[in-house]
Formats: sequence, C-alpha cells, structure tokens
Amino acid sequence: MKITIFISGVTGGGAEKVACAIASYMVGQEHDVELLTMTDEEATYPLDGRVSRYCLLKEKERKNFIVNNTIRLIRLVRYLTHSKRDVYLAMLPTNITTMLSMRFITSAKVIAAERANPASYNEDKQKKLMTLAHRADGWVFQTIEQKEWYEAHSQLKRPIVIPNAINPDVLKLHHTTERHKTIVTAGRLTNQKNHKLLINAFSKIADKYKDYNLIIYGEGPNREKLIEQITSLKLSDRISLPGYSSNVMANVNQASLFVLSSDFEGMPNALMEAMAMGVPSISTDCGGGGARYLINNEKNGLLVPIGDVNALASAMDRVLSDKTFADKLGKEAHKLCDTLSPDVIYGRWEKYIEETVNS
Repeated sequence: MKITIFISGVTGGGAEKVACAIASYMVGQEHDVELLTMTDEEATYPLDGRVSRYCLLKEKERKNFIVNNTIRLIRLVRYLTHSKRDVYLAMLPTNITTMLSMRFITSAKVIAAERANPASYNEDKQKKLMTLAHRADGWVFQTIEQKEWYEAHSQLKRPIVIPNAINPDVLKLHHTTERHKTIVTAGRLTNQKNHKLLINAFSKIADKYKDYNLIIYGEGPNREKLIEQITSLKLSDRISLPGYSSNVMANVNQASLFVLSSDFEGMPNALMEAMAMGVPSISTDCGGGGARYLINNEKNGLLVPIGDVNALASAMDRVLSDKTFADKLGKEAHKLCDTLSPDVIYGRWEKYIEETVNS
C-alpha cells in the first residue's frame, strides 16, 4: 500500500510520536509510507530512514500567517492532485478537518485518527469535526469514550478503537531493584495536567512520609505558578520541577509511585509506560477515557475522581503505606506489556488500514 500520514510535524507531542511509530512499522512491512507535514523540523522520535517526507512549508520560507497558509494550501492541493496514494491517515483536529474539507480532490481513502478528548475542544473546532466526520472512510480512536462522543454527533464509517502501543524502549526497563522513595509524574506544566492538585495532595501526606519527595517532569507555562504554590506550602526541599529529561522513563522506573492528576487526556502515554514498567500507579478518572482503559481499579492501579484532592491524597497514602498492595498493583500493571506491545497494536493498525483501502 501507498500510505501518507498527515501530521502537523514530528517534533514533540504524543500524536507525533505515534505517527513516527506507525510510519516506521508500516515501512518495515514493505509498505510505501510518506509523512506529509506542515513544517520541516527534524523528527524528535525514532523514524525509519525508509519513510519519505513531504513538507508543505520549510522554515526558511516562512513569512507571515496569511502567506504561510496560502503556500501550504496550494502545495497541499498539488500533493492531493498529483500523488498517487492508496490512503491518507490524518491525525489531530486541524489536519483532520483540512483533509476532510478537501476530500473531493483525491480518490484515495481517508482515515481520521482522534488523539485527544474531543469534548475538551472549543465550540468551533467541535462543530467543524461534527460537520465533516461523515466524509472519512474510517475513524480510529484511542478510547471508547472518544468513539461514543463522535457517534453521538455524527454518522461514522468503520469506527474502531486502537489504543497506543507501549514504547519499545520502555519494555526493556521493567523494574528489578529496590525502589527510590520518590513520587513522580511526567507531562507539560499546563492546566490540563492539574499539577496543582498533585502538589496539594502531596502536602497532605508530606509529614507522614518525610523521606519521600515529589518530582514533576516536564515544562510549560504554569512553571512559575507551581513554584509559587510549592513555596507557599514550604515544600521547596521536597518537590522538584527538573523540566524535560531525556531519560525520564528510566527515572520513573525507579520510583515508588507514579501519579497522573490530569483533568482530561486522550491515551496518557506517561501513565501507560509507568504501568508497563511495573510502577504502582494512580490516576484521576480523567475525561477522554484513557486512564479508565488502562486501569482496572484496585487491580492494576487506582482511579480517583477528577479534582478531588482528599481522594488523591488518600490513594497515595494507601499505596505508600502498604508495600504488599503496591507490589500487587505493579505486578498486574506490567501485564499491559502483553496486550499493548508494538507488534500487537501496529499490527491492528495495518489490518485496519488494509481493510479500509479494500472496502
């Protein structure tokens, strides 16, 4: 098959990571794969050298908003008109709505892949997606909740749920030594991730667990606000914000507890990877359904209500105070390695794309 994956770029972000992984897997299965991107920045994720790339606007060509988008539009029309592809896989809302708006230009099949919680989008973005969703030949969702949102608003063709695969590097990091007395999380410092909640929950148990520290990996616009919060709670020596880390998963692997405090997510990769390494994990039952998909509450992790600081503090206390329970959670969580391995997940992608092309 000749497959084009339409993504804004391949620098940072969960969707970009998945796009590179799918492209690399498909080209390894002898398919002709090309990445169609808005920008020409180098990929920050592993990408098979056999994957070709077509960029709609190079960095050196950038001028102003109107000129940039005009050039991109002209080149996209040319690409759709002249490139003989079997299928386009569009990822992220802007790329999905752009591709579906121009659906009439190409005879190739178009598959849309939702990578976040559509209920969190602004009204204009939601309306565009609702209006155009029926034009796609197939829809791939990360969670059942995402799929149900679209089905409640639009007529979909061939909807399917395929969760993210576990990073192959993470599969090599299953914990085998004594855990450090750290509680960790990883994610951009934004309102969505609600690190404020996690910090407040930690403050409620900090006196009981004086030898434990909280580490929040990631960078973002809320850094100063979080530092102010930590200072006001007099926990500057117990809570750290080290920013991005190239070996964050290796650090998470040594922790006693991973906590995701988000208000909404698609499929939370950081939570998935922590669980796959056998790290006892807690998550808010965040909108989007990803955490609920990964965690079977009380069996392989704990779910707490969104924004409930007391429930989160209680869950953290429970895991830290009961090593037997914590070990059980970690052991069960590690079983995700079997169901969400790259070969299993990307094999499902390949099968679905082939079936869509031939339908």
